[in-house]
Amino acid sequence: MPLDAHASDDVILRVSNIESYYGPIMAIRGVSLAVPRGKIITVLGANGAGKTTILKTISGVLDPQKGTVEFEGKPIQRMEPDRVGRRGLDHLPTGRVGFPALAG
Repeated sequence: MPLDAHASDDVILRVSNIESYYGPIMAIRGVSLAVPRGKIITVLGANGAGKTTILKTISGVLDPQKGTVEFEGKPIQRMEPDRVGRRGLDHLPTGRVGFPALAG
């Protein structure tokens, strides 16, 4: 969703021009999106396109070298992942079951 698509709506997550690396290798560049409160979005792309890197950067598992990540109007980039999780935003990798009783 374009960054300014819901400029007047209640945006819960705003990502602006993030850039992340794995060592010297640039993994993502110029990623921006806005998620309105109460909406669900998907991140689609081919293998190796950067979907997981985007989500890891948003959730604090990876630090962006550039750009900003705001959750509920507050910057969260470079915040420890556990602190980001306590604010209500978390990352559960594919194939992991965090709550086995709910997976059944």
